[in-house]
Amino acid sequence: MNKTANTRQDLLTADILPLLIRTAIPTMIGMMIMMIYNLTDTFWIGRLNDKSMTAAIGLVFAFVSLVQAVGFWFGYGSGNYMSRCFGAGKDEEAQVYANTGVVLSIAGGILLMLVPLLFLDPLTRLLGADVSPALFSYTRTYLRIMLFAVPFSIFSTTVYNQLRLCGSIKAAMTGMMTGILANIVLDPLFILGFKMGIAGAGIAALIGQAGSCIALIRISSRGGNVPVGIRRCSLTREHVFHILAGGSPNFTRQGITSLASVLLNHAASVYGETLLASLTIATRAAAIGYMLAIGFGQGFQPICAMNYGAKQYRRVKEALKDTVVTGTVMMIIAAILYAVFAKPLAGLFTSNEDVTLLSAKIIRYQCISLPFMAVYAYTSMFLQNTGKYFRALVVSIMRQGIFYVPLLYILPALFGIEGILFLQPVSDLISAAFGMWFLVKALKDMDALMRERRLRNR
Repeated sequence: MNKTANTRQDLLTADILPLLIRTAIPTMIGMMIMMIYNLTDTFWIGRLNDKSMTAAIGLVFAFVSLVQAVGFWFGYGSGNYMSRCFGAGKDEEAQVYANTGVVLSIAGGILLMLVPLLFLDPLTRLLGADVSPALFSYTRTYLRIMLFAVPFSIFSTTVYNQLRLCGSIKAAMTGMMTGILANIVLDPLFILGFKMGIAGAGIAALIGQAGSCIALIRISSRGGNVPVGIRRCSLTREHVFHILAGGSPNFTRQGITSLASVLLNHAASVYGETLLASLTIATRAAAIGYMLAIGFGQGFQPICAMNYGAKQYRRVKEALKDTVVTGTVMMIIAAILYAVFAKPLAGLFTSNEDVTLLSAKIIRYQCISLPFMAVYAYTSMFLQNTGKYFRALVVSIMRQGIFYVPLLYILPALFGIEGILFLQPVSDLISAAFGMWFLVKALKDMDALMRERRLRNR
């Protein structure tokens, strides 16, 4: 029995909770390393004690989120359908979706590099960098270098998600971590050692993204994984539709997040670079706990998709229950730790006392909604992996779009700077409440499928 068949057998028959833990641990480790990677630039730039540089990192991250959104779009869309094909025993069709996703990622990566390079200055202003000449200069420098990393980023994100969603979680983590670890090691060398400042951060990221691509290409060709290739690509309406529709919740969620970041930066720029720098630090620091819950949920996804494809609905429900309970406990613990250690955590990224205090305040506000975010995230994953693309799309854009964007204008108008500080937790609480409603409705639909299947088998 080859590796694909072994993985399928494991996901379809093993005891749920031990299986969930086995699949989730590598993704949680991967998400933790990913968060360290996202924090590395902020940490080392923070050693230079320059608010403009720290703020520039946060502004460019809005564009980086958009790039990641495209990678997740193609990766989740193809990987999710591949997993269901494997669950239904359609291995050849899974390979076609893999190759099609790769071709889309290559084309999308080249386009997203070239077009922004032609409009570099307008894009820099669009990101909110015209608060001061120093901020504009640092943002432009960092953004220009990061644009050359775009094709590598989209390609590696696509292949990583294909491997992960088809059960090759350790292989996916290994490939992605190769580049991330290279970036982490090179950041202090280029930023401080070679005294390149923010340009050094960009170069380290570029090298790291290229490293991930090389590692993932090599890993995908071994151990029974679906190898990276373009020969079996099929750009038919059906194949492209399933990839774009299946990945649309991820693309839309991250795309909306990118847009929301830009709008937030413009709203916060009224209050100066101290708030911009504080938001950069607090947003990344507070995301650590949430991303661990996301990592745990990513362990649930291949179990959900493959068992749903095999019509084993009872196993899907059991896996969902265990995931929600475990994730919620994790978020409660994270909220307590954040509330206690907010100021020391913020102080790791800056020596500016004003920025530290304001960052800590933002982190503590986010502790209010954190315990409810696991069920919100897992609802979107569950809907997506069971083929309910539109519902998953709606849920995925609630937090940073449907509720966040209107509140971004309402709360600061009513409460000034305080409105910006508690914007995210208010949006999170409303989104979680609606997410739970969608989850209850989806579980009722699955119960109906189970009853229908029982009647058929009589």
